[in-house]
Amino acid sequence: MTEENKNLTIIDSWTVPTKEERETILNFEDETQSWHIYTDVQKHARKYEKFLDETKPHRKGYSANGGKLAMIEGYLNDSALVSIRQRTKLTDEQKELVIKRLAKSRKKQDA
Repeated sequence: MTEENKNLTIIDSWTVPTKEERETILNFEDETQSWHIYTDVQKHARKYEKFLDETKPHRKGYSANGGKLAMIEGYLNDSALVSIRQRTKLTDEQKELVIKRLAKSRKKQDA
């Protein structure tokens, strides 16, 4: 058994909760300066899986129907950066410029 397997608990038949019940919880522990994550939102589980600290106990749950990653719980490693930012709000003129640049870029790729 490898070192990372000692700390990993796999749940093969995770019952995926309804959309109303799904959640992502990030907790910061000041004493250890580390982030703990629990999520049963599949999109978030896939996104943050690579940041799990495999030297600490962690869990992964795979859906009973399909076997896709559906849940993770554990501590994030030092390469993870947790931040919250305000979404950029574009004016109509800025949106038009972005659309034109994207169209121009796509034409170059097709050529």
